[in-house]
Amino acid sequence: MAGLREKIGRRVLKNKLRNFHRETHVYNFESAESAVILFDAQIKNSFHIVKEFRGFLKEKGIKCTVFGYMNQKEIPQDMLFWKDFHVITRSNLNWYLQPGGEAVELYKREDPDMLIDFTINHRLELQFLVQLSPARFKIGCFTEEKNDYDMMINLSEQNDMAYLSEQIRHYVSILNPV
Repeated sequence: MAGLREKIGRRVLKNKLRNFHRETHVYNFESAESAVILFDAQIKNSFHIVKEFRGFLKEKGIKCTVFGYMNQKEIPQDMLFWKDFHVITRSNLNWYLQPGGEAVELYKREDPDMLIDFTINHRLELQFLVQLSPARFKIGCFTEEKNDYDMMINLSEQNDMAYLSEQIRHYVSILNPV
């Protein structure tokens, strides 16, 4: 049954993307004013890595909001009061895995310069958010699947969020926006 749900979800996403257009622009950490970070909160140490990266962005003067996905029905109690961290749970998904709810509505109101996708596994639940984001510069992990990232980081054999964070810092820092 899960395979059918995902197959239908991918088809729905593909149909939504037909009418979706966004303006693209290259940003670095000096030229960007706002950013959104997406991550899979199930990955060990992911919160620590994302929190540190968010601190780095704030030091650069970039307004940053973070959205995480947990494959659980409810948000753990210790995550309820995190400032500028919003959690999407399994109970926020519809039948074909498209997220909804309060956190997703907040996400849709964001119009960031940069979208930084820390997901390594490219979950369909988060691909709805990544691919339908109006962010002008999208950064994510390399994938051979169809995507609209403007910059992809190849993790080779690392497959580690800390390494991805380090590489994003390095490569985005050396970009010269037009």
